[in-house]
Amino acid sequence: MDRNALLEKIQSYGFAAYDMLLYLDTHPKDKKAFEMFKQLVEKTNKLRNEYEKDFGPLTPFAAAKFNNFTWTDSPWPWEKEANS
Repeated sequence: MDRNALLEKIQSYGFAAYDMLLYLDTHPKDKKAFEMFKQLVEKTNKLRNEYEKDFGPLTPFAAAKFNNFTWTDSPWPWEKEANS
């Protein structure tokens, strides 16, 4: 998968998971919503792992899995190169 497309998917699933988390703050007994939240988190983590396998660390904490601290070498999301 293309790097930018993968980043977009990670952001989309991460946003949906966070949105579901906010819903669960006010509806903690909604089992269906909690299951959906778990699925979204699982998908987000899977996509992050895929990204890191192909392109390197996505966050400073993920850099701990690698033998170097190069997560800042890639273009940042707000840089032109990241959005081409």
